[in-house]
Amino acid sequence: MTYEKKTIEHNIVVVHPLPTTEELKSYYNTQYYQTADGNKTTYDTIYTEEELEHKNLESKISIHALENYVAKSSEKLSLVEFGCGEGFFLNQAAKVGWDVQGVDFSKFGIAKWHPHLMDNFIVGDSYDYIKKCEADDKKFDVCVLRNVLEHLIDPVFFLNELRKILNPGGFVLITVPNDYSPIQKLAMDLNHIDKEFWFAPPDHLYYFNTTNIRPFVEDNGFQVLDMYSSFPVDFFLFHPGSNYAKEKTKGKDAHFARIHLDLLIAQGGIEKAYQLYRSLAECGMGRDFTILLKANA
Repeated sequence: MTYEKKTIEHNIVVVHPLPTTEELKSYYNTQYYQTADGNKTTYDTIYTEEELEHKNLESKISIHALENYVAKSSEKLSLVEFGCGEGFFLNQAAKVGWDVQGVDFSKFGIAKWHPHLMDNFIVGDSYDYIKKCEADDKKFDVCVLRNVLEHLIDPVFFLNELRKILNPGGFVLITVPNDYSPIQKLAMDLNHIDKEFWFAPPDHLYYFNTTNIRPFVEDNGFQVLDMYSSFPVDFFLFHPGSNYAKEKTKGKDAHFARIHLDLLIAQGGIEKAYQLYRSLAECGMGRDFTILLKANA
């Protein structure tokens, strides 16, 4: 199928036409998830020690951001992560003593990297799990979607469904790519890149950035409490020696350069790194960004 793009309210770019639910499930089943014989996977089977440290760092920063807002009590905080993947975030949340639950189409990633969390994991569709929670009157203090919202056919519907399983005063943590960002636009204007390489249907269907996300969630009954970004690996597009978009062979070097710099920044402490990434988000920078939401009463 040939996909085009259209711009909707708040200058959000959306894939057109959107795939059907059946088409999307078929795509993920054949392209995205690890099969029993190990033929296809989006998950790496081997990570370097630095990559593992970096994955844990990203999760620790998200936990740190949450801890600035969640109430301290003797009861365990209940948290569910939709699309929990390999379980790195779920593992860090469990380490701080939270009661965690993960949901994903595939168990391959979490079984490989965090098998001790299998009892906290459900294989299945996130929508189906939300309906089951509603039927069982099960609610959570925190709902987490890390690199999930951009994949959904109807993110508005999903956000409304999340409200039904949030405890009063609960939070939603969302991480999405920062697309059609100021860095990307400038890189196009200066001819550092000649195409919108981030436009990748049917993987990504909605394209959010640090500017359009706020009015989008506010229209859907949430307020933004916090926002922070990831390291702006897009900076490397501005030098021919590191432009991974024009020369794909430079991608791995850019990936590890980002990891080394992130880990160096973190040596100053999680709080200082967190404040730096908050400032980057305010400037519209960062390859990904994370928002912490609270539902309006």
